[in-house]
Amino acid sequence: MSARIGRYRILRLIRQGGQGSVYLGYDGQLRRRVAVKLYRLPGERRVRREVLAEARTIAAIDSPRVVKVYDVISAGQHLALVMAYVPGCDLEELLQQAPLPLLAILNLGIDIGAALAAVRQRRLVHGDLKASNVLVAEDGHALLTDFGIARAPGSRMAAGSAAAVSPEQLRGEPLDVRSDLFALGCLLYRMIAGRHPFLDGEELDARRLLEGAPSALPDKLADGTPVPGQLRDLVDRLLQKKPGDRPDNTHRVRQILRELARQQPQAMARHPLAGVRSALRRESEDDVPPAIPRALGRQGRSQLADWRGFSELSLRDALVLLRRPRVRLAVLGAALIAALAVYLLSPVPQRVALEGPRLAFDQPLNLPEGVSLDWLSERVCTAAAGENRHLRFYQAPKACPQGSAGIADNRPLPPADERLGMVLRCAGEVCLFGLTRARGEARLYRQAVLLAGMPLSQWSAVVSDLSRHVYRQDLDGGAHRE
Repeated sequence: MSARIGRYRILRLIRQGGQGSVYLGYDGQLRRRVAVKLYRLPGERRVRREVLAEARTIAAIDSPRVVKVYDVISAGQHLALVMAYVPGCDLEELLQQAPLPLLAILNLGIDIGAALAAVRQRRLVHGDLKASNVLVAEDGHALLTDFGIARAPGSRMAAGSAAAVSPEQLRGEPLDVRSDLFALGCLLYRMIAGRHPFLDGEELDARRLLEGAPSALPDKLADGTPVPGQLRDLVDRLLQKKPGDRPDNTHRVRQILRELARQQPQAMARHPLAGVRSALRRESEDDVPPAIPRALGRQGRSQLADWRGFSELSLRDALVLLRRPRVRLAVLGAALIAALAVYLLSPVPQRVALEGPRLAFDQPLNLPEGVSLDWLSERVCTAAAGENRHLRFYQAPKACPQGSAGIADNRPLPPADERLGMVLRCAGEVCLFGLTRARGEARLYRQAVLLAGMPLSQWSAVVSDLSRHVYRQDLDGGAHRE
C-alpha cells in the first residue's frame, strides 16, 4: 500500500535537509503532483501553536514567484506543508553545473526580489535565502520556497544556513527585509563571481562577515561579458554590514535589475536552464513510496479554514451578532439567496494554462525594443480575453484575467480546461509567431509572420490579431460563438 498524508499519496523522497524532508506527492482529487514537506513539531504547546499560525500565514502568500502552499496538515508530533510541485531544479544545482549568463542572473534576481516583496507584504522575514531554496522552473522563472524558519520582522531567530546568514542574524539582533536583501546580495555575488562572498568552502568566515569585506567582483563573467558598474554598486550596497546602509525595500533593487535587463539583447531572454536539462529529474512509476509517520496518514487534519471571508469583521463582533436568532436566520437566508444568484448568473470561466513562449533563433537577433517573453504573453492573453470574456489564465502576467480570481487563497485551483502554447522562431530577419490551442486530443494551430525590423506597434497588432483569430474558432475548426 502506498504511503499517504491525508488525501495525498506520497511517491518518493525529493530531498532531505536540516529543516525537514521534502516528498513528491499526488493529489488524486485534482489529479496533480504536489511537493510535501514534513517538519517535526516542538513539544511545547505554546510554541506549537506559534508554528501552526506561522504555517497558515505562509499559506496565505499569493505570488507567482513564491511556491504556493495548498494545505497545512498536522498530527501528533508532525506538520506537513503541501505545496505546488515545480518541475525543474534548484539554483544550487544550476550553479554547480555551469556559470550563468548576465541576463539569466538579472532575471533570477528580479524574480527573487519579487518573492521577497510578497513575503514582506505578509510581514514575514524568510531568514534562509540560499541557492537551494530558490527553485528554477522549466520556463526559467525563479520561485522562492522553504519558509521553515520564517519569522515576523523584529524577531530574533537562530542562525539559518551559513550561506544565508546576515551580520545582524549572527549577532542575534532583530531581523527585517534588509536581512533578506543581504542574502540576495550574497546570491548575486555568487552568480557573478562563482563563489560565496563569506564562505570558505562550506565554512562561514564569521570575522569577514562581521568586519571584513568580500573580494572585489570580477570585471567580467566566465563567458567574457563585462559586469555592469550599476550591478557592482547594487551588490556592494546589499552587502553592507549595517542594515541601515542597505536598501530598505525591494522596489529599488528590482528597478535597477530591470533597467539592466532591458539593456541586454532580448533575443537571449530567459535561458538559465540552457544546457543543463540533465538536472531535471523525470518521475518514474517505479519510485518506491517512502515510510511516512503513521499519525499523519491516519489522523492528519488540515489546519486551514475552508473560508476566509468577513475580513473587516472581528471574531468577537461576529460571535456577538450570531447569538441573535434573527441575525442567524437573516445571515443564512441572505447567504442562500446570494449563493443561488451567483451560481445562476455567473458565467462559467474557461481556464487556460498559458505556456511560456518557446524561442528558436538561428543567430543573435535584435528585436524591437520592448519585446520580451512577458510582453508576448501579455499581448496574447489580453487580446484573447477581449475576444472571449470568459477566459481566465494560469501562469500569465498580472494584466491578464487570472485563473485564481474568486478562489480563496487556501483552496486548490481547478485544473485548466485547455492549454495555449506560444512559439517564436526566427531565421535571419524573418520570424514566425505561432499559437497552439489544445484541449485533450483536439488541437488548433495558427501562425503569423513578423519582421525583426518592424516597429513595436506592428508587432503588437500582429500578435493581437492572431490571438483573437485563434479564439474566434472552436478547436474543431468551426467559428466560435459565445
